[in-house]
Amino acid sequence: MINFIIVEDNNAHRKSTEKVILKYMMKNKYEFEIFSYDKETEELLNYIKNNDKNNIYILDFELPNTNAIDLAREIRKNDWRSPIIILTAHGGMAFESFKQRLQILDFISKQYKAEESLIESFDICLKQFNLAKSLKLNYNYTDYNIPFDKILYIYRDTVERKSVIVTENSEYMIRINMKDIKELLPKTFKYSHKACIVNINKVEAFDWKNYEIYFSNGSKTNLLSRTHKKELAEK
Repeated sequence: MINFIIVEDNNAHRKSTEKVILKYMMKNKYEFEIFSYDKETEELLNYIKNNDKNNIYILDFELPNTNAIDLAREIRKNDWRSPIIILTAHGGMAFESFKQRLQILDFISKQYKAEESLIESFDICLKQFNLAKSLKLNYNYTDYNIPFDKILYIYRDTVERKSVIVTENSEYMIRINMKDIKELLPKTFKYSHKACIVNINKVEAFDWKNYEIYFSNGSKTNLLSRTHKKELAEK
């Protein structure tokens, strides 16, 4: 899943950007959503703080209650992975210091080849995401692309009879068995229990006294079995 987040107060420019995204993504096989805002809102700030999907931010330089540079700073407080594209009504505004400091992908003029420049930036974004490094699944007519480095663990929910993929900020419940999922994962994912697969790179500690696993984001699970201690000892 790729989420496009547009923040643009001019309705015509916002609709134009949405059309470019739709035109571009219809040629790609990835699921996507577009979230549009006309200014900085609490909903937008909450999204920035709590979303770990593949995001592409497209920000108007001048906004009613902020500007793209300040909003980019908010994004970078929580997220250094998502590309940021800034649209400006003025040409030649490279702002090289901001591009480097905030890792802004590009400043694009609205007045000169805006669509062409956006498409070039989107090509870079998809390569940057490197979706081949994601867990790719199709369930209930939805394609999932969940970055491996965002997954903490995967467990079997015996009540719902589904597998639950737990990431740093989200959970995905899908009806695919653990064995099939394990075959799609890199070697850094190992069984900690017959009903749980953990991302070793996200584990802080195995507590064998209380049979608990502590993860890098502060969460934990008790799906730890001594049966898998030897395999997990490499950690």
